[in-house]
Amino acid sequence: MVSFEDLGLSKNESIVYDALLNFDLSSAKPIIEKSGLHRQLVYDALDSLITKGLVSYVIQAKRKYFKAASPRNFMTLFENKQAELTEQKNAFKEILPDLIKRQKNVQMKQDATLFYGVKGIKSLFDDMLDEKKEILTIGASDVTAEAFAYHLKFNLPKFHKIRINKKIKLQILFSTELKKRASEFNNLPFSSARVLPPEFSSNSSTNIYGNKISIILWGSQPFGILINSKEISDSKRKHFKLLWSMAKRV
Repeated sequence: MVSFEDLGLSKNESIVYDALLNFDLSSAKPIIEKSGLHRQLVYDALDSLITKGLVSYVIQAKRKYFKAASPRNFMTLFENKQAELTEQKNAFKEILPDLIKRQKNVQMKQDATLFYGVKGIKSLFDDMLDEKKEILTIGASDVTAEAFAYHLKFNLPKFHKIRINKKIKLQILFSTELKKRASEFNNLPFSSARVLPPEFSSNSSTNIYGNKISIILWGSQPFGILINSKEISDSKRKHFKLLWSMAKRV
């Protein structure tokens, strides 16, 4: 059975309104006795019900006498609530884009994820393709690493094929000992490579794309980290551009 609480009244409002239905016109005392509530709770509930249009009162001999309004007044209460909800909904729609933007900015500043093993590294490659943004890479020079050799044979050819089909540009920096590989890379569409002195040799590779940076450490058990941050990616992009300007063409 539907209760007055189901219709939006508080527990005390429901008790007081229900008690008041037993009287045509009543002072507070019979309502207090009928409801079993503390005197102040009854007066608070009556004030609230009056505000909602569910109770009225008259003053006789300087005393208030209360009367339950027609139950039909609940319909007016529902209509007012509906109008208020519509107004709140429209107001919320106006600020929603800004709230989403603020949340996204926070997530971008704080988001960092670790990836392990062959499948984890492949997930990082897939993320670059899904982002569909220019990729700037500082390539690893330790091509003898077991995991790197695996990806070089099985995943990287497919990665570049998909990348080229999607017309995703890639600039990559190699250490000078990989000059031959850099030269081969320059023959691929949407691809360009330069070489840096041996001092820049590393067993890790860094990829900058969109607002993301992925760093892969190669070895028998490779792992990577994906950082989602506009601030950090912008900084790394400037660093890459500086190195690119220092690097030699091949």
